[in-house]
Amino acid sequence: MILAIDAGNSRLKWGVFDDVGELKAHGVCMNAELANEAPIAWCACKRVVISNVAGEVIAEKLSVLLRPLEIPIHWATASVQACGVKNSYTQPQQLGTDRWAALIAAWRHYHAPCVVVNAGTALTVDALGVGEIAGHGIFLGGLIVPGFNLMRMSLTHDTAGIKALPGSSQNFPTNTGNALYTGALSAMVGVVESMLIKLQQREAQSVRCVASGGDATLLAEALKGSGIANNVMIADNLVLQGLLELEREFA
Repeated sequence: MILAIDAGNSRLKWGVFDDVGELKAHGVCMNAELANEAPIAWCACKRVVISNVAGEVIAEKLSVLLRPLEIPIHWATASVQACGVKNSYTQPQQLGTDRWAALIAAWRHYHAPCVVVNAGTALTVDALGVGEIAGHGIFLGGLIVPGFNLMRMSLTHDTAGIKALPGSSQNFPTNTGNALYTGALSAMVGVVESMLIKLQQREAQSVRCVASGGDATLLAEALKGSGIANNVMIADNLVLQGLLELEREFA
């Protein structure tokens, strides 16, 4: 059994995979609520692979949590190439390990051009194209912008005349709450649509959008009116599945 842990900016997700790659157990918690004792499901694992973009404090907490299990820990890092995917970042190791794992999982599942989106605290939108070598993918590059809640919070915190208010998506918002909600959501949709158009032009074919993260469903619903909704897929455990692929290659 292999334990995969995805420590994001706000939440920590984990999954336990058997030898054939089937997800046998999983869980999620806020980083601030990370327990002092490992879940029972972790005890049967022989190895663990971790993507941590949450900083040194969470890394130390995970180390302490895993220490009693006495199993090898693989802290994932981005590389020039792994699992059939080439990394085009100027400095490959600076690519977030969660983004790298998600790209690898998307290529493993589809072997086709994809825009890989994580809609969490930050919104990352990454282009995965077909590489020059048959059967290989290439991470072409991507975007990082504030996520849905972060966009709204930045306005309410730094603008004197705007307060945090509930809202919903409207074609023509007529109050501040709806204007904030619709504006943030429209900005997310615009970023994804722009990347889809650019990747479709490069690949000369229809391109999938593979979305994960806490606001993935919200984003997918908002994309319905864009004409690309049929190509939007929700993949809840994309990073965990990519970590599994990285651990298999690492081992």
